[in-house]
Parts: sequence; C-alpha cells; structure tokens
Amino acid sequence: MTNLFADSTSVAEADPSDIAMLFEVYCDVVASGGATPSDDDELHDLFNEGWIRRRRGYAARRHGATLGGYFLRSNFPAMGGRNRQCGYLVSRSVRGQGIGTGLVLHSLAEARRLGYSAMMFNLVNEDNPSRRIYERAGFQVVGRIPLAHDQLDGLIYWRSLDAGGSSAQEPGQ
Repeated sequence: MTNLFADSTSVAEADPSDIAMLFEVYCDVVASGGATPSDDDELHDLFNEGWIRRRRGYAARRHGATLGGYFLRSNFPAMGGRNRQCGYLVSRSVRGQGIGTGLVLHSLAEARRLGYSAMMFNLVNEDNPSRRIYERAGFQVVGRIPLAHDQLDGLIYWRSLDAGGSSAQEPGQ
C-alpha cells in the first residue's frame, strides 16, 4: 500500500469489496448528472465496461472503508499505447478532503512505474470541479469537443510522465 495522505487513508489495488463500493459511488455520480449512460444500457454492465474490463483498478481506503478509486488503462492501445488513461470516483461523503488529489498523484506515479510516458483524459466536462486538481497536477488542455455533454464542451487533458515533464509536486517529492 502507498500512503499519500496525512491521515490513515491509503491507496492499493482494488479488491472485489472495493469494486462493489465503487459501483455504488458510480451510481451516485450517474444519479447526480455527472454521467449520462444511454437509456438502453444496464448500469452495472456500463460500469463493468467503463471501469473494470481491461483495466487496473485501485482504491483509496480509510479504516477499512473504500472512499474512492481510479482505473488505469492504455489510451487507444493500438495507436497511443504509451499514453495512460484514468477515471476517478470519490464518494460524495469525503469530497473536499484531498482524496481526489491523492488518487491523481497515485495514478501518475503508478503509470510512470508501469513504463508509460504520458497520461491523457479523453473527455472532461467543462464544468467539472476536478479540473482544478488536474491542472495543479500539471495537466494541460490539448483539445476541446464542442457541446459534448449537456450543452457543455468536453476537454481533452494531457500530461507527460517524464521526470521533467511537469512542475507539479508528485509523491515522493
């Protein structure tokens, strides 16, 4: 386990109980409008396809409780395989406590450890408050998809994982 937090929160590979809790958090995100699956998709199938299948999963835990997590996978494996992609979920009850920042920093270190050279987020809603975390971690907007979700633009974020690729503070610095 890696500890990036001032308290007893830690991040490690997700186990089946973490996955069940992350599905609950995902359902809350969908219910609050943070994700909009198509009407004909089963929510559990969508979660499995988007968060579990062909991905490494990690969970933030405190005192045995799963607080959030992220997945890590190659972005466009056939063509952009040296780039990693992540998605993050944080339980509403612990937002604003640094869990999201810790997950982002952990994912950067983990992607670098696995030999990837960059990280990219394909679609971040223009009004997503997590953008502040990404930008503090050294991500840059490299593209924009007009009106991608609910009349808002979708942003494409990118960041090098090379040692000199960012001025952001990362784990161990």
